[in-house]
Amino acid sequence: MAAVFATMVSASVAPFLVGSLSIQIGESIRFTPTDVGIAVAAYYVVSAALSPLAGQVVTTLGPTASLRLASAGSTLSLVLVAVADSAATVIVALALLGAPNSLVQPSSNQVLSTVADPGARGLGFGVVQSAIPLSTMLSGVLLAVFGDAASWRHALWTVAVLTLAGQLLIARADAGAPSTTATRPPAPGARPIGGAPLMVAMVAGAFLASLAATTLPSFVALTGEQRDLSPGSIAAAQIAGSLACVAVRIVAAWRGGGTGGPRRMLGSVAGLLLLGSTGFLFLAWNGAAWAFAVGVVLAYAFGWGWNGLFNLSVSRVRAGRVPASTGLTQGGVFLGGACGPLLFAAVSSHEGYGAGWITVAIAAFASSLCVAHAMRRWVGEKEERHEPVG
Repeated sequence: MAAVFATMVSASVAPFLVGSLSIQIGESIRFTPTDVGIAVAAYYVVSAALSPLAGQVVTTLGPTASLRLASAGSTLSLVLVAVADSAATVIVALALLGAPNSLVQPSSNQVLSTVADPGARGLGFGVVQSAIPLSTMLSGVLLAVFGDAASWRHALWTVAVLTLAGQLLIARADAGAPSTTATRPPAPGARPIGGAPLMVAMVAGAFLASLAATTLPSFVALTGEQRDLSPGSIAAAQIAGSLACVAVRIVAAWRGGGTGGPRRMLGSVAGLLLLGSTGFLFLAWNGAAWAFAVGVVLAYAFGWGWNGLFNLSVSRVRAGRVPASTGLTQGGVFLGGACGPLLFAAVSSHEGYGAGWITVAIAAFASSLCVAHAMRRWVGEKEERHEPVG
């Protein structure tokens, strides 16, 4: 689990770090806000495009070799950013980072799905998924330490060196575990419950949920600034929201793994997304400071806290096809990550931030409906086969 967590941080921290240090980078090389947007979008687009293939790669090579490839690729990409002398180099580096990033989720989910104890399995999914919001906090810490224009490269080198710890953890885990190669494929002719419509609903739900969630780190601060809130108030709301997001990811997956089957998990994911949509609506309300704070916490906690439980539910719904299935759903997550900020920017530039957050709330609500439909597909076919639900 430590190796999986370290690899997840290695593959996810770079876009947040480049965004946090964009001003300092721009003082050394020509690096505009447009370049930042292109670089981050390239990272997510490549991740989305390669995720279905990555699921097949993990099935063939096994999770250990795939994690090792992901960790090494993350290190090389961070080094490339650290030595960049132009915006084009940064963009190419983040685009290349999309390849190892696409391997992390299928590998991680395959490893965690083999944990025998249901509660520990759920806890593992939650802890691993907390790596992403913790990466945003790590970026803030590095910004505080390496905040001047002359030392932004030191921040990238520091993270690149830290990613080597992931390789050591993977090697140690590999040495202490039985030999693992390819993932065992499902039995020939076995038709998964719910069929293709269930997976389509899950991928669509992942896309819409991620589209909503990834607007948060990009536009919450700008929304607070527009409403004349102090930097301290905005920062406090974001810190509280990030911590709430970590807590919900861990607790929801832990409780979901120990208390129910796929039916209850999918229902809980739909409920989290529904609560998250209310947080986005609070952000759309141009009212008192308390409404902004409540919106940030609810949106971060529930609108972005569903990931651990969602991946756990995919691993249960498609127990014999974990890498391939999570490769598909993660493709939806990454595509949503690329489209969300672009859609919000397009809407808010014409209609204002309120309209942008309403659009995001609608996406989160639609995502909850998609996941609820997947739950109904699961329940319906289980009943038709006369098997106990969950």
